[in-house]
Order: sequence, then C-alpha cells, then structure tokens
Amino acid sequence: MIGTSLYQFVFIRACIFALHYTSPLLLLALGIQLVAIGRSALSWRINQLFIAYCIVDLLYAVLIWWPYNKRLKDEARHPPPLSSADRRALFLKCADHIPDLERYLRLWFLGADSLDIKRDNVHDFVLWAFFDTVPERASQQDVFEAEELVDLLEDRLGRKLDAGRGKARGLCLTIDAIETRYRSFIWYIIVGLVDLFTHFQFAWLGFEYFAQPRSEAFSVTPPRLQSLFASKQSASRQLSYWHRPHTAADKSPVVFLHGIGIGLWTYVPFLSRIGGNNTGSGDIGVIAIEILPVSFRLTDAPLSKLELLSQLDTILDSHEWGDFVLAGHSYGTVLASHMIHSRTFNSRLQGVVLLDPVSIMLHLPDVAYNFTRRKPSRANEWQLWYFASMDPGVAHALARHFFWRENIIWKEELLDRSTNERTRDSHGISTRKVAVCLSERDLIVDTLSVAEYLADGEDWTPSTGSDVGDEMLHRDLHVTRDGIEILWFPGLDHGQMFEKRENQDRVCRVIDSYCA
Repeated sequence: MIGTSLYQFVFIRACIFALHYTSPLLLLALGIQLVAIGRSALSWRINQLFIAYCIVDLLYAVLIWWPYNKRLKDEARHPPPLSSADRRALFLKCADHIPDLERYLRLWFLGADSLDIKRDNVHDFVLWAFFDTVPERASQQDVFEAEELVDLLEDRLGRKLDAGRGKARGLCLTIDAIETRYRSFIWYIIVGLVDLFTHFQFAWLGFEYFAQPRSEAFSVTPPRLQSLFASKQSASRQLSYWHRPHTAADKSPVVFLHGIGIGLWTYVPFLSRIGGNNTGSGDIGVIAIEILPVSFRLTDAPLSKLELLSQLDTILDSHEWGDFVLAGHSYGTVLASHMIHSRTFNSRLQGVVLLDPVSIMLHLPDVAYNFTRRKPSRANEWQLWYFASMDPGVAHALARHFFWRENIIWKEELLDRSTNERTRDSHGISTRKVAVCLSERDLIVDTLSVAEYLADGEDWTPSTGSDVGDEMLHRDLHVTRDGIEILWFPGLDHGQMFEKRENQDRVCRVIDSYCA
C-alpha cells in the first residue's frame, strides 16, 4: 500500500486516469498528430501500434469485459438461515462488542446523520444483517423477530429510535448493486507479466508450482500460460498453489492464504523467509494457495465455503500433511476462519497467525464501509478504491460471496481446538498457539478496536508511530491472558508489514516458533 504524500497522490491519480482512458488518450494523441502533421502520421510505426492496441481494447471490452460484468447482476446465494435462538445469541454477542453504538449505526448507514436513521431504517438493516433478506421478501416471523432485535438495540442505545423512515440508506453488501470501474486491456497485460515474474521468483527460490488442468489456462483473463508448461498438477481442479517440500521431520509445515491484490507477488520474500529461524535439519514446508477471484483477474466466481474446504483437504492429503500452522493475510483471514470453524481442520491447526485480519470484529462496519463505500481522498484510499474495490472480480467476490456471519471469528474460536483431546493441557485448556498482527494505520480495519477486544481490558496501550526506542519495543507486543500474541506494527498501513525485511522477519520468527 502506498503512502499519503502529495507526490503519491498525483502518481496514483495519473495511473488511474491512464488505465481507465488508455484508448481515448491514444486516439487523442493520434488525432493531434493528424491535425498537426497530416495523414503521413499514420505511417509511423508507433501510431500503427496505437491503432492496433485500440482495436484490441475494443474487442476485449465487447467480448470479455461487458459479458463478465453481466454476472454482477446475479443475486447472492446466502448460507442457510440461523435458528431464532442462534440468531438472537449472535445479535447479543455482537452488541456486547460494539465500542461506540452511535458510530456503529452511522457508519452502517454510510455516515448519515443520526436524525436520519429511524426505526424502519434500522429494521431493514437488521433484516439484511441477520436474516439475509429485504422487507419485501421477509416472512411475518422474520419481521416480528427483527422488531424484537431492534427493541434490544434501543435498550443498548439508551433511547428510542424515531418512528418511520429517514433519509439514511443502509449498507447491505450482498443485496446492493455492484459498482465497478473500467480498466483497459493493458492492465491485464501488466497483471500477466507480474504473474510470470512471480512464477520465476518462486521457481528460483525452490518452490514447485502445482497447476490447475491445462484446459483451465485460458478460462482466466489474463491467460495463465505457465499452466500449459507446469510439470505438476494440483490435486484440486479449482485451486493452484506453490509448494516447498516439507523435510523437517520435527516441525510442522505452513499453509498460507493471501489477501486481495495482484496474487502472491507481494508475498514472495516473506514466504521464502519462513523457516529461516529453523535450527534443525530439513526445510519447513510451505503451501501458498492461489485465490484467483481476488487477484485482479477475470475468472470464475469464488468457491463456496464447503467447496473451498473440500479442495484444501484434497491438496493437503495429496502431500500427506497432518498438523500444520495456518497463516492468512487480510481476505485470507476469512478463509482461515472457515478452516478454524471446520471439523476437518480445527484439530490439525497447531498454530494460527492472522495478519491484518478482517475477520475479527467483522460485525463492525469499518471493513465493509472502508473497502466498498468510502469516497477516496488520500493516495492510499484511491489505490484501494480503483485497483481493489472497483475491480470486477474483487467486487463480485465481496458483494455476492462474502457473508459476514459466516466469516467472522471470535477470540475463543481462535483458541478452541476442542475436537482433539491431545491438543489440550492437563487442565483441559487448548494448546493452540495464536498470533494476531495489526497495523496501526490500517485504512481498512479498526485495528485499535480489534486490539482492545483481544486484550479485553488488560493494561496495555499499543505504541504509535511517534514512539521510539524501548517504549515502542515494550508496547508493540502483548500476550493476552488467553495466550493470544498481539504483534503491533506502529506507523504501518494495511499490507505494509510485507514491505520491509525487519517486519517480515518479525512475523516469520513467530511462525517458525509455532512450527516447533
């Protein structure tokens, strides 16, 4: 993630403008030359390339971009509804962990004034958030239960909501229309080149590529040419991955799930350093899953929760992996939550390391609002908005395949390894190791609220970017009474912990210790 300087603001706005209007800009340049020089300008090789590119870009827009975007109008397939008792319990649990209820409501209603958020508005929001429906489709029982939940919310607010409906509009992620922004074909050329460069980096570092079937190579834009020449095939038809063989007999291997971005490129140095603190013989194995729907590509929809778990199980079984350490970054922490909730994987997770997690305190509006609705103003916000939020693949994944109550993880679930007695100590307490890595200036997650939730009233104040020396060292690590390690990265934004070696090494030391 870039910073917030004026130079970076000008740079990112220029990049967005150029990628959005590539063909019109090229045609404008050609037109100026025709006026100034005449038709002889058409004979120049550079202008012939401009014309060829504009034709290719038009074909791409008509044959790929627009057809792909049609599916953005499809409705979400929500998970099975909760029982009334479970829904009420979830509502109360969420209500118990809302630092500021007035801010909570205002942000879920896109920053609206409190006077514009009336009872009917909140009732509609509750129907979406806890019933996955809208008033027109809600049953009488759902409407009655939602009224009860609104009553409970008023009790927590300490006031009655005004009757009727105000001007406020709620954020209903899986029901609202999906918004995207066009990006020229040259963007996917860049993505393809970065993909190939990443492939060569991993191969140079000793990783093996396990590809999807060759028939899938051209089902993605840009095409994955490396799949045509891969010597190893993934046991899963839907998931490709990079693998470093596990040869350290006395250690556990690592599974890594990446976040939204340009694939695994930004994680290559970090992944190569896992196991760098291993003093024994052999290498700690690594499997890094490629999640193409959130990797700035036009491809199939994300796998459902059950499909993903099944495919991951197939992959791990193909390598005969038993217990392992799970690490996830950003969107990958959502998939990590699915694995933690799964009976198949829960007891096999020797350790869990969540980096820039979006799944903790997910009932708060910050992640949904900051990623999908905030109007950008600073350079890093513009980068997030255009390249991630407005990417059609990412927008589709979040708006039609991201279900907050299925994705949220609570701290007791992070620690619970209850399906396997051998993972508990003599007092019956879970022995799973858990670390949560938080960035102070995260532009997506309210990391201070997450830290306070994990610390649960303990006497610890995270450091800030202005702290120096021993004061920072003392305050950027905290172990809660539950045993959760909080690694605090002062002064850093979302994803920036992967940019410098010292921060990568800090995370890798924790992962390596969990593998022991």
